[in-house]
Amino acid sequence: MYELKNHTEIVVQQALQHYLRTNILTCSCERCQADIMALALNRLPARYYVSSRGEIMTQWESQALPDQARILSEVVRAAQQVTTTPSHPLSQP
Repeated sequence: MYELKNHTEIVVQQALQHYLRTNILTCSCERCQADIMALALNRLPARYYVSSRGEIMTQWESQALPDQARILSEVVRAAQQVTTTPSHPLSQP
C-alpha cells in the first residue's frame, strides 16, 4: 500500500514552527497551532506525492521564492486570525 503525503503540510508546519520561535502569540497551544495550520493549508494548494522520487520533485518545485513567500504569508495571516479570535477562551493569569 502506498502512503500519500502532502508536501505543503510539511512546509507549513516548518514555517509555523519558525514563526513561533520568532514571534509571541497570545496563545500557542496545540489547538491554536492546529487552527493556524488548518487555516493556512486551506488557502494553499496541496502538493501530494507517494514515492521518494515524487517527494524530491515536489521539494525541488516548492523551493521557488514565490512559493516560500506565499506560505509564510498564509501562516502569518492565519496566526493573526487565530490570535484575534481563538477557538477557545483564553485563561486569565
